[in-house]
Amino acid sequence: MKRFYISVGLIVLMAGLSSLHVWHLNGLTEQLTALLTQAQEQVAQENWEEAARLTHQARDRWMDHDRYLHITLRHTDTDAIQISMDEALAFLEGGEKQPAEYAAVNARLLTQLGLLVEAELPTLTNVL
Repeated sequence: MKRFYISVGLIVLMAGLSSLHVWHLNGLTEQLTALLTQAQEQVAQENWEEAARLTHQARDRWMDHDRYLHITLRHTDTDAIQISMDEALAFLEGGEKQPAEYAAVNARLLTQLGLLVEAELPTLTNVL
């Protein structure tokens, strides 16, 4: 009977840790999404410096969690988001201001962030 209780305890612990991970990841991606959405609004107003500042802030928050993200998520997902952030910054800091191209990169980045959380949820699709 002791083994049974230990097994149940471990399952409950793993479920709790998984829930905590999804909660933390959701909070992080919501923060990043808000910053990147504000950056997109700044580009629409042609305030490129503020858009770059907001995108840098989002990238810095992402990098603050880099070790955790690389431990808990697939490297291809985290690397793709990092590349998209760098690409968005390149459009913001480049000599030619191209709002349409920036909007496309930013939209892809926002989608990647949304899919990141979705992939961690315990749904039937993810389990199978």
